[in-house]
Amino acid sequence: MDRWLTGALGLALLAGLASCGGPSSQGTCGMNGGHPQPEIGGEILYYCWDQPTVNGGIYLLDVATGQARALTSDLAYNLDGAWSPDGSTIAFQSTREGRDEIFTMDAHGGQIRRLTDGRGFNEYPSWSPDGRWILFNSTRDGIADGGATGYYRDLYLMRPDGTDVHRVSRHSGTFAFAAWSPDGRTLAFQSDRSGSTWDVYTMGVDGSGVRQLTHHEKTAGFAAFPRWSPDGTRIVFGASMHGEPGSIYWLTVGDEQAHRVTTGVPGLQWDGFADWSPDGRWIVFERNGSDAQLFAVRPDGSDLTQLTDGRGYKALPRWRPQ
Repeated sequence: MDRWLTGALGLALLAGLASCGGPSSQGTCGMNGGHPQPEIGGEILYYCWDQPTVNGGIYLLDVATGQARALTSDLAYNLDGAWSPDGSTIAFQSTREGRDEIFTMDAHGGQIRRLTDGRGFNEYPSWSPDGRWILFNSTRDGIADGGATGYYRDLYLMRPDGTDVHRVSRHSGTFAFAAWSPDGRTLAFQSDRSGSTWDVYTMGVDGSGVRQLTHHEKTAGFAAFPRWSPDGTRIVFGASMHGEPGSIYWLTVGDEQAHRVTTGVPGLQWDGFADWSPDGRWIVFERNGSDAQLFAVRPDGSDLTQLTDGRGYKALPRWRPQ
């Protein structure tokens, strides 16, 4: 599986995977009940890895009851799950047919359909707010313009049936892991175009108007995996400001001042892969320490709440739209 295992983010991910090895158990991937949180509620899609029985599966957590169920059951890598705006369909990345391709399935794990055509590596789908487009990472046009991190991707659009594929980013450096603004006009993404690390940027859906929001040039830090708040006023992301373990931050669109949400605890490797609840009152994220679990927290950093437990590296949580 060709992923972004480079730099500080990659080292953290590798450490997380290593901490979750060993024989499988009934508690694998949050399937042993978790932590019921009816005051938070909703459903969260997430990825889990726990070899040898789960190479990479997509799971659905009912936050109110703490119950989780698997939506994929094969031994392929299945990850990067993304909800359609109406919550009925999931786009995801899978190696089930040999390479990293984009597929869709219904919310119960059925009616699986491949969208991409076998060219390059295809990853991290994201639906447009009107449901008419899917944005994704790909190497389908080569890697000649990749950035200094050594990770080569550009952004592409396609219809939900896999047609009308076209490239969005045509700039130097890597453009990847993008999210749509709620009004459908702007993309937030991570790129290494300013140097040897990742930062968060925005640009128009046509690739114009690239703007850098975070600045880690010539530092040991990074910022990555941005997600828009439901009202479009804030962007949450994972970052390491001075080389310390990654934490969750958000900034207000139009203001580059980052607000820290999570703080370090003993044994923490990093916090990352954040997403907003549909009402904007919570942020879900992965906390990687002695194990890897999903947590929720208020945007002001209060009410930190653990959502999962048990074995397995859990990441890439995505709240189901309401």
